[in-house]
Amino acid sequence: MPRILGTTVPDVHEHDPPGAAAMPAAESVPKPVRHHWAFARIGLYLLLASLPLLAISAQVFGVVPMNATGALVIIPLAATLAVLCVFAPHPIDRIVGHGLGWGMFACLAYDVFRLDTVYLLGMWGDFIPKMGTWLHSGTDTRTGAIVGYLWRYLGDGGGIGIAFFLIALALGLQHRSRRVVLLAFVTFAVFPVWAGLIGTVALSPRGQHDMFPLTPTTITLSLIGHLIFGLVLGLGFLRARGRLGQHWPWPPLLPVRARAGAAQPPSEALVPACGECGATER
Repeated sequence: MPRILGTTVPDVHEHDPPGAAAMPAAESVPKPVRHHWAFARIGLYLLLASLPLLAISAQVFGVVPMNATGALVIIPLAATLAVLCVFAPHPIDRIVGHGLGWGMFACLAYDVFRLDTVYLLGMWGDFIPKMGTWLHSGTDTRTGAIVGYLWRYLGDGGGIGIAFFLIALALGLQHRSRRVVLLAFVTFAVFPVWAGLIGTVALSPRGQHDMFPLTPTTITLSLIGHLIFGLVLGLGFLRARGRLGQHWPWPPLLPVRARAGAAQPPSEALVPACGECGATER
């Protein structure tokens, strides 16, 4: 503690209540920071993350046009959350930012493989430009390609990344081994993401016409692409999990085993971080 003119100045955390410095040390019992509206905020982020993919299924099944879903639900919800991030920031927003960025990067890695098989090898078609025409209510495939790939990276790839990161932190994957993390992310990329895509194509009346035909080649190529996506996203989570764990406000849902030779008990490692600066109770 710093001393000024022979006087001991107690350290006061910037989020302590007024008068906390005058309290005796024996009475200053640390309390976890309460995160108001955190559940609602996470729920809104998960809803926004899932809607771009669900909008494709709704379009293909003929339930709701994709342009209506985007204009009336997805874009207003995204704008609302963006305003909240600016004027009422929350630690969860940082996790969402990492998930969005790594999801887009994993989608890029997926597309390096996919577009190679589409445009260089000619093994299957590219339905993303057609998906873009569903969004802007036109038939111009050039404009559809721009709109479709923006939707693919920001909505599909970024949305999946957000959902994966939030669910992984809730389960406590930041405390697991690299093998467990990568296996979990690859598994999640296969089911429900890839399985949902194949189910949409197979079960909807116009799925194979509007998206791509189901053949052994297309099924295998789409599966490989999702395996690449899950692997890259898992590597991104491993790279960022040390910082992300500081922003997650609750203990993980799955039990965490203490590592041999750890310098501190596992319960101390799971103390919720401060919602503003990342400081722990200790």
